[in-house]
Amino acid sequence: MRFAYMDETGNTGRNLADALQPIHLLLTLVIDETHVTAVHEQIRDIAHRHCPDRCTEPGFEFHGQQLFAGSGPFAGMSPAVRIKLYGEILSCIGMAEAQVVIRGVHKPRLAARYPRPFHPHDIALMFTIESVERMARQGDCRVLLVADEAREVEDAALRDLRNYQQLGTTWGWKTERIDHIIDTIHFVRSDTNPAIQLTDCATFVAARQRKIEAGEVKPNEAVTDLWTTHIAPHVYEDAIWYPTA
Repeated sequence: MRFAYMDETGNTGRNLADALQPIHLLLTLVIDETHVTAVHEQIRDIAHRHCPDRCTEPGFEFHGQQLFAGSGPFAGMSPAVRIKLYGEILSCIGMAEAQVVIRGVHKPRLAARYPRPFHPHDIALMFTIESVERMARQGDCRVLLVADEAREVEDAALRDLRNYQQLGTTWGWKTERIDHIIDTIHFVRSDTNPAIQLTDCATFVAARQRKIEAGEVKPNEAVTDLWTTHIAPHVYEDAIWYPTA
Protein backbone atom coordinates (compact mmCIF):
# COMPACT_ATOMS: atom_id res chain seq x y z
CA MET A 1 0.00 0.00 0.00
CA ARG A 2 1.06 3.60 -0.58
CA PHE A 3 0.22 6.79 1.26
CA ALA A 4 -0.56 9.93 -0.75
CA TYR A 5 0.17 13.08 1.27
CA MET A 6 -1.55 16.16 -0.15
CA ASP A 7 -1.08 19.88 0.41
CA GLU A 8 -2.44 22.93 -1.39
CA THR A 9 -1.40 26.48 -2.13
CA GLY A 10 -3.05 29.43 -3.84
CA ASN A 11 -6.44 28.86 -2.23
CA THR A 12 -8.28 32.18 -2.37
CA GLY A 13 -11.70 30.63 -1.96
CA ARG A 14 -14.27 31.99 -4.37
CA ASN A 15 -12.08 34.97 -5.20
CA LEU A 16 -10.75 33.90 -8.61
CA ALA A 17 -9.29 37.29 -9.54
CA ASP A 18 -6.36 37.51 -7.10
CA ALA A 19 -3.47 38.52 -9.36
CA LEU A 20 -0.90 37.30 -6.82
CA GLN A 21 -2.40 33.80 -6.64
CA PRO A 22 -3.63 32.89 -10.14
CA ILE A 23 -3.23 29.13 -9.72
CA HIS A 24 -4.81 26.84 -7.17
CA LEU A 25 -2.22 24.08 -6.89
CA LEU A 26 -2.35 20.72 -5.15
CA LEU A 27 0.87 18.74 -4.68
CA THR A 28 0.90 15.12 -3.58
CA LEU A 29 3.77 12.94 -2.39
CA VAL A 30 3.04 9.25 -2.89
CA ILE A 31 5.16 7.12 -0.54
CA ASP A 32 5.21 3.35 -0.16
CA GLU A 33 4.21 2.17 3.29
CA THR A 34 7.68 0.66 3.79
CA HIS A 35 9.25 4.14 3.71
CA VAL A 36 6.77 6.15 5.79
CA THR A 37 8.43 5.51 9.16
CA ALA A 38 11.86 6.41 7.75
CA VAL A 39 10.49 9.71 6.43
CA HIS A 40 9.00 10.59 9.80
CA GLU A 41 12.21 9.68 11.62
CA GLN A 42 14.38 11.63 9.19
CA ILE A 43 12.25 14.80 9.43
CA ARG A 44 12.29 14.60 13.23
CA ASP A 45 16.06 14.07 13.21
CA ILE A 46 16.53 17.15 11.01
CA ALA A 47 14.41 19.16 13.44
CA HIS A 48 16.46 18.06 16.44
CA ARG A 49 19.76 18.85 14.70
CA HIS A 50 18.81 22.26 13.31
CA CYS A 51 16.20 23.47 15.81
CA PRO A 52 17.05 21.68 19.08
CA ASP A 53 15.36 24.26 21.31
CA ARG A 54 12.31 25.07 19.19
CA CYS A 55 11.39 21.57 17.97
CA THR A 56 10.18 20.49 21.41
CA GLU A 57 7.72 23.37 21.65
CA PRO A 58 4.04 22.58 21.05
CA GLY A 59 3.00 23.20 17.47
CA PHE A 60 6.51 23.27 15.99
CA GLU A 61 6.63 22.21 12.37
CA PHE A 62 8.51 22.75 9.14
CA HIS A 63 6.47 25.14 7.06
CA GLY A 64 7.78 26.00 3.61
CA GLN A 65 6.80 29.67 3.58
CA GLN A 66 8.26 30.34 7.03
CA LEU A 67 11.48 28.52 6.21
CA PHE A 68 11.85 30.44 2.95
CA ALA A 69 11.12 33.81 4.56
CA GLY A 70 13.05 33.22 7.77
CA SER A 71 10.02 33.78 9.96
CA GLY A 72 8.45 31.93 12.90
CA PRO A 73 10.80 29.34 14.42
CA PHE A 74 13.36 30.06 11.68
CA ALA A 75 13.73 33.77 12.41
CA GLY A 76 17.36 34.66 12.92
CA MET A 77 18.67 31.85 10.72
CA SER A 78 20.88 33.03 7.88
CA PRO A 79 19.70 32.42 4.30
CA ALA A 80 22.54 29.93 3.76
CA VAL A 81 21.52 27.88 6.79
CA ARG A 82 17.85 27.93 5.76
CA ILE A 83 18.68 26.80 2.21
CA LYS A 84 20.79 23.93 3.57
CA LEU A 85 18.00 22.96 5.94
CA TYR A 86 15.43 23.12 3.14
CA GLY A 87 17.58 20.83 1.00
CA GLU A 88 17.91 18.30 3.80
CA ILE A 89 14.15 18.22 4.23
CA LEU A 90 13.45 17.78 0.51
CA SER A 91 16.11 15.07 0.22
CA CYS A 92 13.60 12.83 2.00
CA ILE A 93 11.64 12.67 -1.27
CA GLY A 94 14.48 10.82 -2.96
CA MET A 95 15.30 8.78 0.14
CA ALA A 96 11.72 7.49 0.19
CA GLU A 97 11.59 6.96 -3.59
CA ALA A 98 8.43 9.06 -3.52
CA GLN A 99 6.50 10.08 -6.60
CA VAL A 100 5.21 13.62 -7.00
CA VAL A 101 1.86 14.59 -8.49
CA ILE A 102 1.17 18.28 -9.19
CA ARG A 103 -2.28 19.28 -10.41
CA GLY A 104 -4.10 22.57 -10.40
CA VAL A 105 -6.29 25.07 -12.19
CA HIS A 106 -5.78 28.62 -13.48
CA LYS A 107 -8.45 30.59 -11.63
CA PRO A 108 -8.86 33.68 -13.86
CA ARG A 109 -9.43 31.46 -16.91
CA LEU A 110 -11.82 29.32 -14.88
CA ALA A 111 -13.86 32.42 -14.05
CA ALA A 112 -13.82 33.55 -17.68
CA ARG A 113 -14.98 30.14 -18.92
CA TYR A 114 -17.78 29.39 -16.44
CA PRO A 115 -20.32 31.80 -14.90
CA ARG A 116 -20.64 29.64 -11.76
CA PRO A 117 -17.58 27.36 -11.65
CA PHE A 118 -16.83 24.65 -9.14
CA HIS A 119 -14.53 25.65 -6.30
CA PRO A 120 -10.92 25.48 -7.62
CA HIS A 121 -10.01 23.02 -4.87
CA ASP A 122 -12.75 20.62 -6.03
CA ILE A 123 -11.26 20.69 -9.53
CA ALA A 124 -7.63 20.31 -8.44
CA LEU A 125 -8.63 17.45 -6.15
CA MET A 126 -10.47 15.61 -8.92
CA PHE A 127 -7.48 15.85 -11.22
CA THR A 128 -5.22 14.71 -8.38
CA ILE A 129 -7.42 11.71 -7.63
CA GLU A 130 -7.35 10.74 -11.30
CA SER A 131 -3.55 10.97 -11.40
CA VAL A 132 -3.09 8.97 -8.21
CA GLU A 133 -5.55 6.36 -9.44
CA ARG A 134 -3.58 5.93 -12.68
CA MET A 135 -0.36 5.60 -10.71
CA ALA A 136 -1.90 3.00 -8.40
CA ARG A 137 -3.33 1.08 -11.33
CA GLN A 138 0.07 0.94 -13.00
CA GLY A 139 1.72 -0.17 -9.77
CA ASP A 140 -1.09 -2.60 -8.91
CA CYS A 141 -1.40 -1.21 -5.38
CA ARG A 142 -3.85 0.51 -3.10
CA VAL A 143 -3.49 4.13 -1.94
CA LEU A 144 -4.68 5.97 1.16
CA LEU A 145 -5.07 9.75 0.90
CA VAL A 146 -3.78 11.94 3.75
CA ALA A 147 -4.22 15.73 3.75
CA ASP A 148 -3.43 18.72 5.92
CA GLU A 149 -6.40 20.02 7.87
CA ALA A 150 -8.35 22.63 5.91
CA ARG A 151 -11.80 23.22 7.38
CA GLU A 152 -13.01 25.20 4.36
CA VAL A 153 -12.65 22.29 1.93
CA GLU A 154 -12.81 19.12 4.06
CA ASP A 155 -16.52 18.34 3.75
CA ALA A 156 -16.55 18.86 -0.02
CA ALA A 157 -13.39 16.79 -0.46
CA LEU A 158 -14.80 13.87 1.50
CA ARG A 159 -18.04 14.05 -0.46
CA ASP A 160 -16.24 14.21 -3.80
CA LEU A 161 -13.98 11.22 -3.14
CA ARG A 162 -16.99 9.16 -2.04
CA ASN A 163 -18.81 10.05 -5.24
CA TYR A 164 -15.79 9.28 -7.42
CA GLN A 165 -15.36 5.89 -5.76
CA GLN A 166 -19.01 5.07 -6.42
CA LEU A 167 -19.49 6.62 -9.86
CA GLY A 168 -16.06 7.53 -11.24
CA THR A 169 -14.92 11.07 -11.90
CA THR A 170 -17.78 13.04 -13.32
CA TRP A 171 -16.50 15.32 -16.06
CA GLY A 172 -13.51 16.12 -18.23
CA TRP A 173 -12.06 14.61 -21.36
CA LYS A 174 -12.27 11.09 -19.99
CA THR A 175 -13.88 9.96 -16.78
CA GLU A 176 -11.87 7.65 -14.51
CA ARG A 177 -13.06 4.72 -12.47
CA ILE A 178 -11.65 5.12 -8.95
CA ASP A 179 -11.09 1.72 -7.35
CA HIS A 180 -7.47 1.77 -6.16
CA ILE A 181 -7.89 4.65 -3.68
CA ILE A 182 -9.30 3.13 -0.53
CA ASP A 183 -11.26 4.37 2.47
CA THR A 184 -11.65 8.16 2.71
CA ILE A 185 -9.38 11.21 2.94
CA HIS A 186 -7.69 11.36 6.31
CA PHE A 187 -7.19 14.94 7.47
CA VAL A 188 -4.39 15.39 10.00
CA ARG A 189 -2.70 18.22 11.88
CA SER A 190 0.49 19.09 10.06
CA ASP A 191 2.46 19.65 13.28
CA THR A 192 1.90 15.99 14.20
CA ASN A 193 2.72 14.51 10.79
CA PRO A 194 6.28 14.93 9.40
CA ALA A 195 5.29 13.61 5.96
CA ILE A 196 2.72 16.38 5.62
CA GLN A 197 5.42 18.89 6.62
CA LEU A 198 7.65 17.48 3.87
CA THR A 199 4.76 17.85 1.43
CA ASP A 200 4.18 21.45 2.54
CA CYS A 201 7.82 22.33 1.89
CA ALA A 202 7.72 20.67 -1.53
CA THR A 203 4.48 22.48 -2.38
CA PHE A 204 5.96 25.88 -1.60
CA VAL A 205 9.02 25.28 -3.79
CA ALA A 206 6.96 23.86 -6.67
CA ALA A 207 4.57 26.81 -6.61
CA ARG A 208 7.41 29.34 -6.31
CA GLN A 209 9.31 27.76 -9.20
CA ARG A 210 6.17 27.92 -11.34
CA LYS A 211 5.88 31.65 -10.59
CA ILE A 212 9.55 32.14 -11.50
CA GLU A 213 9.05 30.38 -14.83
CA ALA A 214 5.94 32.48 -15.51
CA GLY A 215 7.80 35.70 -14.73
CA GLU A 216 5.48 36.50 -11.82
CA VAL A 217 8.33 36.74 -9.30
CA LYS A 218 12.06 37.37 -9.62
CA PRO A 219 14.36 34.43 -10.38
CA ASN A 220 15.75 32.74 -7.30
CA GLU A 221 18.69 30.40 -7.77
CA ALA A 222 18.11 28.59 -4.48
CA VAL A 223 14.47 27.83 -5.26
CA THR A 224 15.28 26.61 -8.76
CA ASP A 225 18.08 24.41 -7.43
CA LEU A 226 15.80 22.89 -4.78
CA TRP A 227 13.18 22.19 -7.45
CA THR A 228 15.63 20.76 -9.98
CA THR A 229 17.56 18.64 -7.50
CA HIS A 230 14.92 17.29 -5.15
CA ILE A 231 11.45 17.50 -6.74
CA ALA A 232 11.55 17.50 -10.55
CA PRO A 233 13.31 14.09 -10.84
CA HIS A 234 10.44 12.45 -8.97
CA VAL A 235 7.48 14.02 -10.78
CA TYR A 236 4.95 11.49 -12.04
CA GLU A 237 2.55 14.08 -13.40
CA ASP A 238 2.62 17.87 -13.50
CA ALA A 239 -0.32 19.53 -15.23
CA ILE A 240 -2.22 22.75 -14.63
CA TRP A 241 -5.59 23.18 -16.33
CA TYR A 242 -5.99 26.42 -18.25
CA PRO A 243 -9.68 26.53 -19.30
CA THR A 244 -10.27 27.94 -22.74
CA ALA A 245 -12.78 30.74 -23.21
